[in-house]
Amino acid sequence: MKKILALVLVLAMVLSLAACGKTEEPAGPGGNGGNDDGNGEPKKEFKIGVVIPSGDHGFTGESVAHAKMEAEALMEKYDGLEISVRDGLEASDQITSIENLISGGDVDLIMLWPMEGEALRSAAQSILDAGIELVIYDRLIENFDGIVGEIMGDNYGIATLMGEYINDYFKDETEVQYLRFVGDSSTVTSQRSEGMDAVIDDKFEQVANTFVTNWSTETAQEQMENWLNARSVAEIEDLDLIVTHDDEVVDGVINALEAYTGEADLNVKLITSVGGREDTLVKFETTKTDIKFTTFYFAPAFIREALRLSVAHLYDEPYDGAVLKDGQYLIPSFSISNAGNADHDFDSYRNSDIYEERYSIGNF
Repeated sequence: MKKILALVLVLAMVLSLAACGKTEEPAGPGGNGGNDDGNGEPKKEFKIGVVIPSGDHGFTGESVAHAKMEAEALMEKYDGLEISVRDGLEASDQITSIENLISGGDVDLIMLWPMEGEALRSAAQSILDAGIELVIYDRLIENFDGIVGEIMGDNYGIATLMGEYINDYFKDETEVQYLRFVGDSSTVTSQRSEGMDAVIDDKFEQVANTFVTNWSTETAQEQMENWLNARSVAEIEDLDLIVTHDDEVVDGVINALEAYTGEADLNVKLITSVGGREDTLVKFETTKTDIKFTTFYFAPAFIREALRLSVAHLYDEPYDGAVLKDGQYLIPSFSISNAGNADHDFDSYRNSDIYEERYSIGNF
């Protein structure tokens, strides 16, 4: 009797365990215990490190804000995606961020916006050596292979458009004298200068050495003031055009022109730039001068495309936010002007979806 009772108890325990086993979540493909995407496929989990310059204002500051906003949006869209945004003021800070990401050992891709291309060459190579994929944004590391891609605004294409625009704007002039204000010594500057120089007519004469502003409004203003103070009345009055590479630089130039109280009459007809910045548009709506303004869209929001390209690559999805040309992803641009003959005037630009995204970070 005791043996029969014991046998019944054992059998009951076996049946109970079997029933419990049926209620457990079956292992998904690859044995991940149900860690799938809801369609029976393994959930894709990726980690991206974003290493960019620091900034609390201006183009870089807005770019940091856009990068963080886009990272949040992508992590919400893709379950299993982790994006860590790290900004550093100097190239050495960026190198430290890269070293820390590599030592963590679980990063699939790093999106790098180098402060200085050459200074980050060795650090970028260490990313590849660690088996981590790499996307480079905005500033090139020249002759550097093995990466997913380089993505940036189409600097050369923008400069070509600028050159064609001023050719048309001054088509009735026999001679045009101009000043040029650039950002720095990076590939961005060289591309923007070379693109314009390749297409402008011979009648355009640059009448001073190129001013290197380091993208600073204050520096550009001082340089413009110094030029006005050092030149004769005739030289100032012969100036027709000012070419710049950034809207914040334009702010400094127009400040100096508005403050000029010398004997010469200002005959500058047009200032060209790169950006599409609201504060600069307002300056030309309120300026005391008769100078017109044409800028070519290049925005802090471009960094969103670098993140979108990175994610599309990891998830093996198509990407169409930029044009692939000669191995580089180039984000297209368009002209904005109050001088006519442009893709947008100020108002139509302000009513566009592109403007809405650019200023989605608020009053930065």
